[in-house]
Amino acid sequence: MFIHSCLRSISIVFISAAVALPLAIATDPMRTAIVVNGDSIDSLTVANHYAQLRSIPDLSIIVLESVSPNMVIGVDAFRDEVLKPLLNELDARGLGIQTDTIAYSAGFPTAVDIRKDLDKIPDRHKIFTALGSINGLTTLYQFVLNENPEYVSPLSNYYARRDPERLLDNPFVGSDRAVFDDAVKDATANDFGAAVAKLKPLVDKHTLQWPLQFRMAGWLNQAGRHDESLAMITKLVDSKNAHQNMFADDKAFDSLRPNADYQRLMEQAAGPIPNRYPAVAFSARQTFGINGIPLSDPKQGIRYLLSTVLAVTTGRGTTLAEAIESLNRSAAADGTGRAAEFFFSDSIDVRSTTRMPLVPIAANILKDMGHEVIIEKERLPTNRKRLMGAMLGSANYDWPATNNEILSGAILENLTSTSGVLHEENGQTSMVELIRGGAAGTSGTVTEPYALQFKFPTPLIYPYYASGCTLVESFYLSIDSPYQLLIMGDPLCRPYGDEHNEAFTLTLGESDDAYRALIQFWRGATAAANVGAIEVFLDGKLMNVIPPMGQLNIAKDGLAQGHHKLTIGAISRHPLRMRTFQSAGFVVGKDAAPALTATFDDGATGVVKAGVTASAGSRVAVRHLGRRIAEADGASGMLEIPVAKTGYGPLRLTPEVLVGNTWVRGAPVVLNIPMPQS
Repeated sequence: MFIHSCLRSISIVFISAAVALPLAIATDPMRTAIVVNGDSIDSLTVANHYAQLRSIPDLSIIVLESVSPNMVIGVDAFRDEVLKPLLNELDARGLGIQTDTIAYSAGFPTAVDIRKDLDKIPDRHKIFTALGSINGLTTLYQFVLNENPEYVSPLSNYYARRDPERLLDNPFVGSDRAVFDDAVKDATANDFGAAVAKLKPLVDKHTLQWPLQFRMAGWLNQAGRHDESLAMITKLVDSKNAHQNMFADDKAFDSLRPNADYQRLMEQAAGPIPNRYPAVAFSARQTFGINGIPLSDPKQGIRYLLSTVLAVTTGRGTTLAEAIESLNRSAAADGTGRAAEFFFSDSIDVRSTTRMPLVPIAANILKDMGHEVIIEKERLPTNRKRLMGAMLGSANYDWPATNNEILSGAILENLTSTSGVLHEENGQTSMVELIRGGAAGTSGTVTEPYALQFKFPTPLIYPYYASGCTLVESFYLSIDSPYQLLIMGDPLCRPYGDEHNEAFTLTLGESDDAYRALIQFWRGATAAANVGAIEVFLDGKLMNVIPPMGQLNIAKDGLAQGHHKLTIGAISRHPLRMRTFQSAGFVVGKDAAPALTATFDDGATGVVKAGVTASAGSRVAVRHLGRRIAEADGASGMLEIPVAKTGYGPLRLTPEVLVGNTWVRGAPVVLNIPMPQS
């Protein structure tokens, strides 16, 4: 199968190490997997709604069976019942290479007892409490799978943006760590030639680790190799990673300061390095170093998955109807962001004082963006009219009494001990009260965390969000140690940043031997210049990333018979790599594809009746949420499916017919099943 324009021919293959991919791209529906508890009707229902709202492909919906019904499970059970089956299924479907975000539907444990892992830590400090959250441990999956208790460390999330002073730290966790340390020892002993010789292989290997280049530039100068030092500084300037204050504060460059070339480079260098390094797009395929900068060798750093829970409808969670209402609001918030209010509590309560050090920085950034920042001694905002963000500081509160009007997509946060403890009653207000109040996302710890900033999002979550990051990116950019933070909400919600995307239409035509996809940007050549690449997905799977072009031809040769869905993504050149999508369906061998009609009998049994018809075949079936849920012999049949297998809401049902040894799919049909009146 081939895709080509009139100027070039590009083979579509499954992505492999040989294919050049832009590593970090904004999280989106094509890189998000919904995880569903197949034994929970609430889980099925939430998944139905979210898959439809966000156009999540069926391929990216993973239904797990035999998950513990308890809201707290042991860490071994979490590994065996949830994490391993999830990751194995993603790999089996060829999605391990493209999935960045894990969205847990309702019906899963929220807390994980990690004492078995933590018992390996001698003299463990009391702050490392022994409950983790389901999404936090999913994000830290590499540690958790290896039973490595380092996932509780204060700096376990290297994707989070670091303080500038951490940028020059040893970034490695593997064998390169010792090489770096040896080079630093040589430099400390003024043996700069030896230091350069040891650091150079690391600089050449980890090309995105610009702090290594900065060190190398200084050591080269101190070794008397001034021209090489200037060449390295030039690389830093060209990549926009040279900051004037870093050079001004480093004595390694003292002898270069009179040099005219050095002075010219400093004029071109960027201003002071930000207090926290700017937001970056996320990729699960990217290995992050301890300093937050990507590494080239997976063995030298850590990879992550971003994760939230879409809803919790048991214990102290919301009702099912409230959960669905929240997801509807969040999906509608995309691109609606405007000048808004952001509130920070500055009370004497430790719940406020813990986060205050970074509030002035966040406030200045938000003001520069045109937003209003409210910093008050009160624990809660009141009578605000366009609230997009709030950091509270109260163990108990009555949110409806505050009379605030929340903008769609808002993130509301409250640093307190047990707001995320949803599995049992306690004396503090549940985090879900903020979801009920209109928030698209919030978080809370699943056990006593102690008032430690590294366990909670910093105030910079709001500048990240307002700059165009998704909700899930904004959370994980701002939390250093997420192991026990339960994050609830729509991970893909993104009110800001649409101005960096380019809208387009996708039209499919057909010739004897190919399908022709025409991509027409609304703003023509101006828009095309803002697009860095085009992604091509077939039936939910990433097939290739290609340069921008206006026409793609998909050869029929090699395509399986049946219905297919082509999805095109246009990736923005913006640093956060946002993108827009358009999809179109087509059928190969129209006579072979089955058709489906579906109705719902809302009688006492609650049965979906799905009629599948095909021109030929030995067996028919219906797929739902990425799995085959009913089958019957023959080329046609009426299948009865209990609603307990499907859940309520918009059911995306796909007919199949077995022709020979191959299942041929037809076009999906969406059947809406209303929830029963309570």
